[in-house]
Amino acid sequence: MSNASATGTGKPARDFTFIQPAARRLTEYEALTVHQQPDPLGYDLAGGGRHGAEAFLLRSDGSMPWKVDSTRLRHPDWYRYRDPAQHWQRTYVRHQEQQESAIERATEDAGHNGTLAALDAAWVRDILSTHWRACSHLEYAIFRALCPAQREALGDTISTMLCFQSFDHLRHAQDVVVYLVELERHNDAVDDAAGKRAWMEDPVYQPMRRLAERILNTGDWAELMIGLNLAVAPLVQQVSISSLVRANAGANGDDVAAQIVTTTERDRRRNLAATEAFVRMVLDPAIAEAVANRAVIQEWHARWSGWAAQAAEALRPAFAKLSIKAVGFDDAITRSRTEHAAIAKGLGLSTGGGA
Repeated sequence: MSNASATGTGKPARDFTFIQPAARRLTEYEALTVHQQPDPLGYDLAGGGRHGAEAFLLRSDGSMPWKVDSTRLRHPDWYRYRDPAQHWQRTYVRHQEQQESAIERATEDAGHNGTLAALDAAWVRDILSTHWRACSHLEYAIFRALCPAQREALGDTISTMLCFQSFDHLRHAQDVVVYLVELERHNDAVDDAAGKRAWMEDPVYQPMRRLAERILNTGDWAELMIGLNLAVAPLVQQVSISSLVRANAGANGDDVAAQIVTTTERDRRRNLAATEAFVRMVLDPAIAEAVANRAVIQEWHARWSGWAAQAAEALRPAFAKLSIKAVGFDDAITRSRTEHAAIAKGLGLSTGGGA
């Protein structure tokens, strides 16, 4: 019911009384997101009870459409979550369209002015075609894992955030491929098959490949969110993409690669902020489940930090292939550990195996 209908004013509806806004007034994001997903334990039960037979929606096996045990965490009201970015479909698409348009213009200009043709063969072959392309497989694995995770999440604001993050990682993977396709038109050093060979055979990338398999086999949507954004992003993606590719791109004359990675870092900051808000919600001392939730999150954080640290530390030989080096492996791993520890400290977690 809108507040206009409730008061009988006849004015256009502005707020929905069944949504409790986080601030004084309902935002556009809240009006378009909150309670769009059916609540199987609330008003979406036909008879007002809590038995599966009374639900409007059921799975094909007759079970409830959303299940409390889809995560080990507990919260009295998952619909209380708010993504700090407050993205809904239109704002998210607009944001990514702007980023992709900037990348497209930069790539086109670099092709016309000769920058792509002038790139060093070792940079193109060993870093872009081999390393960056191999890392794109991890991005795609994250996309695939987040697709079912957003379906199982117990609140629509959470599932929307996970849905958008899944699109982020698909975009990141595709941007690498699109750039290499365009680069191949100007530079003969591109090796289209090098990334797959490295991903499947090179010992440097096997810890990352094992990490991808673990990501794909994680069934708990909350664990996946926390593991990806509190461990994998600050450790693996910071070292492999931000430090190895973006931080060294300028020294190698590759402003396009630097710009592409900068957009992925912007997405990473947004997803980190969203996950931090989620962790603070489930660790809120005001809820009875906070203590148990903290123990579970600490367990997840330690395990994922260990996995991510192994994948990051295996990348030392990849840095050795840089012919022009602005940032080396030691500086990269130190920065990633510092970032990882700062994130954990901010949430009151220990750094586990990754710091």
